[in-house]
Amino acid sequence: MSAMACDFYGAARARRHESTLRFAAATLFFAVAQFTAPLAQAQCSLPYSLANGQIADASQVMANFNALARCLAPGGANNAIQYNQGGHLGGVGPLTNGQVVIGSTGSAPQAQTLSAGPGIAITNGSGSIVVAATGGAAGNGLYTRMMSDTPTSATIGLATWLNQGTATVSDSAVGVCIDAPSSGTTSNVTGRYMTAPAAPYAITALIAATRNTTSSNGVGIGWYDGSAKLHVLSYSTTGNAPALFQVNKWNSVTSFNASDVTSNPNAFPQPIWLQIKDDGTNVSFGFSQDGINFVILFSVAKSSGFLGAGGYSNVIFFTNPQGSRTLATILSWGQS
Repeated sequence: MSAMACDFYGAARARRHESTLRFAAATLFFAVAQFTAPLAQAQCSLPYSLANGQIADASQVMANFNALARCLAPGGANNAIQYNQGGHLGGVGPLTNGQVVIGSTGSAPQAQTLSAGPGIAITNGSGSIVVAATGGAAGNGLYTRMMSDTPTSATIGLATWLNQGTATVSDSAVGVCIDAPSSGTTSNVTGRYMTAPAAPYAITALIAATRNTTSSNGVGIGWYDGSAKLHVLSYSTTGNAPALFQVNKWNSVTSFNASDVTSNPNAFPQPIWLQIKDDGTNVSFGFSQDGINFVILFSVAKSSGFLGAGGYSNVIFFTNPQGSRTLATILSWGQS
């Protein structure tokens, strides 16, 4: 072969090789542009940077192609949701009925289902989540906006007995119930108490009293000094008169002292909302039919109150089951 033919043949090979590389580089450019533009895809890092006009080596082009293929390979199983997993795609799922993708600080997103709170039902279907209120759970009905979760002795903190005797306590679908046998014609306060919160605070309770008596029977909330004396708001019966409220002082569980105030016998219907407050200086006792607007029956400075400045140290829920077995029930309990 002549020298001129060799030169022509070599130039032709170079042009073909250059054309192939240019085509590969162009293909790589459009692949990168197409597959890295969407925000949901990983940010791909290529091992070689090719400048404009540069004739690339085939091994460099193939290395970039392979890196791009690894970067854009789908993560997880079929139907998995893709996310950026540190330079390549990761997958969450595939999701089952009702699952959603939820963030986890510092970690990969997770597939989780929604959890139903009190009074809520969640039904998961294929491509659907139905959230609905239920009629049988706490927090629904007449006092929807005021009701707490169904109280239990543990959740509200009334864990310690005062003068239990043969009384019992139970948690049920409606709340906490003290079941106290009749004390006959004598007074015999029994109840459950807890350490009072730091002032200022208010305790608001929806209570019910189940009884059959014409004696001075009472159910309510108030304070116990931890030694003997009580200062309480009582939803009371007296004789054959309609129910009324009393703010009572007790020297002990069997020794009545006096009433600070006795309301008119307006037959206040049950259940009834009671509230006690301690603002750090004064304590007060109130009641309400709607659970929002309260009438204050009595207020006194702690320093001159029956229990003394340091005596309003325990909150108590009690009954004085005089004349009848008495069921004292807490239907709602809140602290603010």
